[in-house]
Amino acid sequence: MIGLVAVLTTKPGMEEKVARAAVKMAETVRKEEKECLLYDPFIAADNPSEIYILEKYTRPEALDEHRKLPHYLAFRETIKDAVTGPPQVTLLKLLE
Repeated sequence: MIGLVAVLTTKPGMEEKVARAAVKMAETVRKEEKECLLYDPFIAADNPSEIYILEKYTRPEALDEHRKLPHYLAFRETIKDAVTGPPQVTLLKLLE
């Protein structure tokens, strides 16, 4: 099991574009990626320019596969000019 938090920082005025793309991405991931157990986008309550995506996969390789899928690549292309840079990603290990 592997989890992560990805933080996207939007450029001013681009919050809605990135939020819509993140919601669409989440819908696609939930439908098409069986090894993804959680994929939920959130907006920071105190900073609407920050979007957090919580993800959980059955195994590390599923995350690697996720990053190669057409819908992931399309998402990155859609938001590339609307964010300040690449997502800040923190990988998480489940406590057992």
